[in-house]
Amino acid sequence: LRIAAFRSAALHLLPPALERLRARHPGIEPVVRVVRELGRGTAGEVLDGRADLGIATVGGSSPVPDELVGGVLREEEYALVHPAGHPAPRTLPLLDWAENCTSYTREWWAAQDWIPRATVEAEDDGAVLSMVSAGLGMAIMPGLSLCGAPDSVEITALGPERPTRSVGYVTTPELARSAAVRALIRELRESGA
Repeated sequence: LRIAAFRSAALHLLPPALERLRARHPGIEPVVRVVRELGRGTAGEVLDGRADLGIATVGGSSPVPDELVGGVLREEEYALVHPAGHPAPRTLPLLDWAENCTSYTREWWAAQDWIPRATVEAEDDGAVLSMVSAGLGMAIMPGLSLCGAPDSVEITALGPERPTRSVGYVTTPELARSAAVRALIRELRESGA
């Protein structure tokens, strides 16, 4: 069972789902590839036949491609993350990474006059979180990226109008009927709740 997932989903959403999948379906052998959620991202891997299922940002400005089927597994809130105890975290430089936001989230960012332009763009969310932990700045990050955040950072809600992202799965209509893909989707739904 070939799975394409963006980094934070591979780290935090897939492990419990795959653990249950192995226990309940020992004949299914998952192979996970981490794919950046840029351009065609994980959906492109499924469309091109390199993955049976992709964990993707879906909905809103990131619809499921017409050739695929999919569904939402979880809604994630974005939050401000900054060095713990900093007296004015919104004055810190902004740290970011290329696959952080959909166009909807970027529109929200543009409407916030307190968010500066990113001064550092890192390769991935783990690097950003590490830099925040080292006191190099603040970041606006989705929930999966903040799983297991160190005690040296503080996570602050962005209020009721905060951006969110929908994390879901995509597959082909044909593969959606296979027992292995259906089993994985069941486990992902349990993990995503």
